[in-house]
Amino acid sequence: MIPPLPLWYVTNHLPAGVIEWVGGPGANTVSSLVALTGSVAEVNRQVREQRNLDGDPLNFQDCILLPLEPLPSGVSWDVEALLALASSAGVVALAVKLPHDVGAVPPNIKRLAERLGLVVLAVHNTWQFGVAAQELLSGAAHLLGLLVSRVASECRTPYGSLTHLLSRLTHALGHQVTLVDPSGKLISAEESLQERGQQPEASTLPDTTEILAAVYKEQDNSPRLRVVLGPVLAQEQAAIGAALAVAAIAVSELLSRQRLERERDARHRIALLGQLIDSAGDVSPSFRARALELGWTLDGYHMAFRVIAREPVDIVARKADLDRALLREKLEAATVEQSDGWSGWITFPSKPGPADVGKISSALRRAQRELAVTISTQFGVGRMQAQPEGIVRSLEEANDAARIAAARESSGYFVHVDRLDMAQLLLIWTRTDTFRPAARELLAPLLSAGPELLLTLTTFLDCESSLTETAAILNVHRNTVSDRIRRIQSLIAINLGDPEARLALQLACRSLLMDKPE
Repeated sequence: MIPPLPLWYVTNHLPAGVIEWVGGPGANTVSSLVALTGSVAEVNRQVREQRNLDGDPLNFQDCILLPLEPLPSGVSWDVEALLALASSAGVVALAVKLPHDVGAVPPNIKRLAERLGLVVLAVHNTWQFGVAAQELLSGAAHLLGLLVSRVASECRTPYGSLTHLLSRLTHALGHQVTLVDPSGKLISAEESLQERGQQPEASTLPDTTEILAAVYKEQDNSPRLRVVLGPVLAQEQAAIGAALAVAAIAVSELLSRQRLERERDARHRIALLGQLIDSAGDVSPSFRARALELGWTLDGYHMAFRVIAREPVDIVARKADLDRALLREKLEAATVEQSDGWSGWITFPSKPGPADVGKISSALRRAQRELAVTISTQFGVGRMQAQPEGIVRSLEEANDAARIAAARESSGYFVHVDRLDMAQLLLIWTRTDTFRPAARELLAPLLSAGPELLLTLTTFLDCESSLTETAAILNVHRNTVSDRIRRIQSLIAINLGDPEARLALQLACRSLLMDKPE
């Protein structure tokens, strides 16, 4: 015999589709579900006579009574009679569909239900509620088999993407299924959840239980399928856990297949870029055809960039993060995996002017900052170059700039060759014994005031006097940078609006930052 279930277990079961309840489930328990067809008057007769329309006997003791037809509109004596008959027959809860999907139980029904001590449940769909409630009332073994069977069926059906599969698993289990990393951060979910934002951690929600299933059982840092449940019985937890373990096999197979496809595509891109570099941009018609398949534009003007990861990362898997960061800045770029990061270029049909080049460089800097949330990088940008051979030349410049950026913390590890050439020549002079004492004397007021002023001035000048970019690199508020610049000007009494003064200060700052104290 199946033991009675708490009524709250049914009302909290998402597939049951309970909109509202009157009287509250409290400590009530239910043992069965009785669904009746016919009008309210016919349902009343069946409850009163305790026989269905076919004359079969009915037992309403400790049950949920479910009239399958919606209640009539307006105040109806038949509806009030139904509540009274159900209460006297031993019904614990009456589940009804309100007319025209109204959002609240009518006041007269509420008052009568509370007086009779009868729980009234308003549901979205009576058939859906009946199926969901009967599943719960059928017992643990039935529920486990049902959920595992549903999940296995969904996993056997072809699915196009991870979000599609998670959406179908959510439908099969009746609870939201997400994929999280070992720390609990969201990796993927059905699209509707991703649009709303990340699901809260289980620990932040009251009365919740978190069920996890590792996708790769042999890995300690495996991603995991997660379901966060409200108050449920142990039998449903066990059933969902078993079904989630089956789902993890399908997710593992999908992720492995996607990984192989990404690695194959990466090898193809790397090989094609290698051919372009080896040929110095002298490309054949067949090469153009293969480049076109990848979406590469070889003609026009190109501005290349090189991204070097400053920490170990999965280059193939994280390429998507770089692409998203670029697209958010409206930069459509061809990107290619490298051993320590990525190479890429942006193509234009006609040559952009200096102002446009500056905007593109700033957009690349913003993309780097967005990427820095999860990946620390050094970023080099080449000059604008024409035709396929220009891609190769700009990539070479970008690669050199990225190497130089490793020592340019004050610029946010970002170097653009257009802004670099003259500065690199002048910096050779700043390393001489003649220049360093003069630089130290010029900046002595800043040195005595604290290291943050020298760093702020250096970064401000490297960012072409942009308060916003300086604040972003130093991770301080824009107003803080503005206050520091005003203080710097008052201490050294130099007009930062004068280009020659800015150049002298920039070289002096560079000299002191490279001058190691004895």
